[in-house]
Amino acid sequence: MQTKSSYRVLKWTMLVGTAASLATACVVTTSGDGGGGAGVGDISFAGESSSTSGKTSTGGSTSEAGKTSGGSGGASTAGTAGTMAMGEAGAAYVAGLCDADGATPTMEPSCDPSANDAGKDCKICLKAKCCSDWQTCYGETPTTACGWGPTEADDGQFDCIQHCFADGAMAATNADDLLTECAGKCALQCDTPDNGNITDATNALITCANDPATCQDACFPFN
Repeated sequence: MQTKSSYRVLKWTMLVGTAASLATACVVTTSGDGGGGAGVGDISFAGESSSTSGKTSTGGSTSEAGKTSGGSGGASTAGTAGTMAMGEAGAAYVAGLCDADGATPTMEPSCDPSANDAGKDCKICLKAKCCSDWQTCYGETPTTACGWGPTEADDGQFDCIQHCFADGAMAATNADDLLTECAGKCALQCDTPDNGNITDATNALITCANDPATCQDACFPFN
């Protein structure tokens, strides 16, 4: 029987270190339409920035991980660590930076409501109640591993954790344990540089998103 914690905000710096032994690349794509329709657990995903609003999967669907492979936002204009260098169309994708790299985005997406948000409950909630943390995760110049994966086709840490949680929620008996396990699997390109831990930006966004007073029901439902 599943149990639901009344307040599932974890001390990630401690718990994720323990889960680091589970760290393997969590490369997840969504099967939904990226518009908040059918997808992994019918969860609406966050992470669509104003200038880089999605990555397109092989099935043509768009997730909300802030990628730039043909999503609704078009090509990025990120700088030294973005997916496209300013003015260099066709530049090679650069993975989001880790805490060890000192990544601090200088270009942040707007938290204002957008027509592209329709049906994406988690994203809508994060923009309204976790705006600063959401902006840092999906900001650019440079991008961070929170919202930008190891390759253009991969999720960043936040979306990887959210997808992993949605995949395991039906079988799991404890939400905290599942979230910790997923965090351990989703350090991605920062597995070595950040010693298997998720970034501070990812930690902050999950802490806000997983608060029952903010976006837990929209982003990490567990019944």
